[in-house]
Amino acid sequence: MQKSTFTSVKNLRYFVSKSNQMTMNKKLLTMALSLTACGGSPAPVTSGGETSTPANAEAKTMKVSIGVPESHFEYVACEKMKEHIETSTNGSVKVELYASNQIGNDQEVLEGLPLGVAQMLPCGSDIIGNFCPEYSLLSLPYLFDDIEQVDEVMTGEFGQALLDKLDELGYVGLGFGDFGFRHITNNVRPIQTVEDMKGLKIRTMSVPIHLEMFEAMGASPTPMNSSEVFSALQQGVVDGQENPCSNIYSNKYHEVQKYLTLDGHVFTFVTFVCSKEWFESLTEAEQTAVREGVDIATEYMSQACTAEDEAALEAMIAEGLQVTELTEEAKDGFRAAVADVRERNGNAINPEMYQQMMQAIEAAA
Repeated sequence: MQKSTFTSVKNLRYFVSKSNQMTMNKKLLTMALSLTACGGSPAPVTSGGETSTPANAEAKTMKVSIGVPESHFEYVACEKMKEHIETSTNGSVKVELYASNQIGNDQEVLEGLPLGVAQMLPCGSDIIGNFCPEYSLLSLPYLFDDIEQVDEVMTGEFGQALLDKLDELGYVGLGFGDFGFRHITNNVRPIQTVEDMKGLKIRTMSVPIHLEMFEAMGASPTPMNSSEVFSALQQGVVDGQENPCSNIYSNKYHEVQKYLTLDGHVFTFVTFVCSKEWFESLTEAEQTAVREGVDIATEYMSQACTAEDEAALEAMIAEGLQVTELTEEAKDGFRAAVADVRERNGNAINPEMYQQMMQAIEAAA
């Protein structure tokens, strides 16, 4: 703009008389200032070396789709994330939380992120596995022994390699939130060894590896929507189900089940996922705030997951549920029964990443 203004001044000076030169220069200055005001952006306001949002700038909205109700620890974690992001960006990013699948279920929202249906989703890893096969590695049976091992592996190189896989699909993976070890309940008998699984009709999620796992144990896996599980247990349509303790308690499954076995066959995660296009539209400072917010959420989920599972277990015992904690020898029997399921599927999914995961797990043991 300065160059074109200079050219205009030069031409005008050629045509106007010397007596009108001062008047014309004033007019040109006024025009230049006017054009600059129309075409430019509001200057950022700085304070202490940090850039903040001008009062008249429009905030960027980050809709977060959450599958659980507001009472769940994942929602509370997202509230902590929201507070950090909005405070750290001085309001340039506004976070809106939508609980209980208000926007849609995980698969619907994951598919809709690039379309702006939402901007962030803590998504079940089994759902992501439908789009990115490497996430199905997390559905393999009996990977982890305790939550400390889980967190060390998933915040290390393997976890980051898994998050990086989402970049190829147009997403940004920001971290893993803990949901807990899955355990088995039933109404037929206490499960003390893998032989006790034979013939039991167990409700499962529609995850192929889970179906193979329970078949290898000798059970009869029965996929079913979560909304149908309570009545199916109550009416004897299925003998049992599998879930983290906090889910068993919050869904009141213990009221229609007699036995719980703490076998921890799978650890459940959610992955915090953003639309890549939306995330890259943020400033570097805003991206940092979002990443920090997710770190706060996942750290809280790790602590809350353990605490709520323990509280739920104590409450269910107090209400009469009979609990079996497997001996190491008995658990080895479960591991041996599903060893082929793990090896075959792990190598079929991605042999390099499977080996990387198993080495990370062994190192964290």
